[in-house]
This record gives sequence, C-alpha cells and structure tokens, in this order.
Amino acid sequence: MKPKVSIIMPVLNGEKYLVEALESILAQTYKNYELVAVDDGSTDRTCELLHQYQDKLELRYVRHPVCKGIAVSVNDGIRNSTGEYITFLDHDDVWFPDMLETQVENLHGKAGVGMVHSDFQTIDATGNILEESVARCRDRKRPSGEVFRELFNDSFIAASSVLIRKECFDRLGGFDETLHWGDYHLWLRIARHYKINYVPKVLTRYRQHNTQSTRTYDGQPPDKESVAMLAIKKLLEQYPEIRQELGERTIRRRMAMLYFDMAYSWLWKGAGRNARVCLAQAIRRWPTKSDYYITYALSLLPPSRARAMRRTWHRMRGLFLGYRPQQFEA
Repeated sequence: MKPKVSIIMPVLNGEKYLVEALESILAQTYKNYELVAVDDGSTDRTCELLHQYQDKLELRYVRHPVCKGIAVSVNDGIRNSTGEYITFLDHDDVWFPDMLETQVENLHGKAGVGMVHSDFQTIDATGNILEESVARCRDRKRPSGEVFRELFNDSFIAASSVLIRKECFDRLGGFDETLHWGDYHLWLRIARHYKINYVPKVLTRYRQHNTQSTRTYDGQPPDKESVAMLAIKKLLEQYPEIRQELGERTIRRRMAMLYFDMAYSWLWKGAGRNARVCLAQAIRRWPTKSDYYITYALSLLPPSRARAMRRTWHRMRGLFLGYRPQQFEA
C-alpha cells in the first residue's frame, strides 16, 4: 500500500478559485489521498462548493464559525488528518497532475529526508502564466540535503509544492499561531532536524493577485517587522546556537535583505517615503550593499518614472535570462 497523503486546504471566501484547485486534486495520478478542507469562517459559497465534492473526494470538512487565521486553520487541518505525509494547497493555487506522485516518489524511502519541494510557476488572477519556471526565470539554483544555512538566507520554498512526513509535525509541532503566516518558520525548524530535498520540476502554479494577503504590506506601518523577520527572531530564541553557527554578520545581512524586500514592495506601490524608511533600516545593517543606495535614489523619483526604469531594467535582464519581460510589468 502506498503511503496516504493528507492535503490540507485552508480557505476563506474562496469561491472564485476553489473549483479550479479542487479539480487539480481530482486530476492527480496518485490516488491515495484525503483532503482536509478548513473553512475559516467563509461568508460566500465556499461551504456549498466543498460539499459538491464530497462524493468525488475523500473529503473531511472543518468549519470555523469565525475567522481564526491561516496558521490556526492549517494546524486544525493537520490535527484532523490521518495521512503519513502532509501537503498543502491554497484554494487559489493549482497542482499539475503528477504533483503528488512525483513528490511521494522523492520522499518515500529517503532516510533522513523530512520534506521535499519543487519548482513552480506563477500565474496572474486569470490564470495567465507569468513565469513558466521560477527557478529558471529568476536564475536561482535550489540546494538539497542540509539546507538550513541557505534557507535562512533565502525563503525559496513554495508551500503548495511541499510534501512533509507527518513525523515532522509530531516532533516539532505545527505552525506557530502567533505568526500570521507560519510556513517559513516551519521550514526552518524542519531544516534544523531533517534534510530537505528539491525536485527540479514544475509541479504547481502559484497565483498572484491583489486580494491575497501575502502579496501586500498595505495597512501596516513601514517600520513594522515582517513575518519573516519575526520568524527568524523566534528561531534564534528557540535555537540560540544559531548565532554562533552563522555569525552576527550573516544575521544582520539577512535582516537587511528582508527590510529591502519590504522597501521594494513599497516602492512599486508608489510609496517612496515608506520605501525609504525600510531602506534606512537595510542600509544600517548592510552599509556596503550598493543596490540599497540605487533603490533609495529611485525612491526619490516620481512613481511613474521609477516604474518605467524598473520595466526597462527587467526587459534588458530578460534578454539575457530568456524570460518574457511582461512577467515583471507593474
């Protein structure tokens, strides 16, 4: 008997994309799975749509009367699961038909490996492909094995591409519910105790759209720490030996990169002042990084000129790396 996979799907008002996600589960070539859908207080047709699939899928439905958040929803899904392996599919993402089969093959029987993940595509709100392969389009190579140091310096794992042994959760616990999104914190904890392997194959489509909470810093002060920053701080409290392993310089530079990510997001929203607040924090932690000063200069330009310069840069870069320039259009 092939190991059973539990698919955890947290969903809040997901009627727009939910059916597409469910159909991608039905299309899987690997069939020994269950779906644990956690409805986090939806007020649209989410409940109705899920019930329409109860005769098509082994579906366990958990409902929160009010919204409790992503981390609580995921943990409730894990608690209600029965599989040997755990995977996640957000209601607005889509799997390729061989996702489960490929990941089970790459995890089953691999001693010391607690988790596998893969390459993925990005798509827009209507399903148009933005990046056919994130690894290729962003010119990134992903490590396998003992990856803690690399993962500390770069959050490169897409949640909808992972397959994790249930024993990881039994040993380490689930998502930290004090974090709005607990996935990066969980990957880091797993990497402290297990090998994590990368499968260089596109297995999932990650949807980018304006209504997803992970795509925006809107509504929070520009100097507020991001979830990734909080995750790293929590990790350093849990594993104080990391400071000696990595060194304070590495930790400062990682925090600088996270402030720069926030600055970049603010800048292309046209919020130059907010971008400069974040850039000042980045420069304080990594004062020799020239990119930070260039971006600071861009933040002083009118937003339209800054976006035009950004598009020109990505078009030029695309000629060398072989991806379509419109993938990075504002």
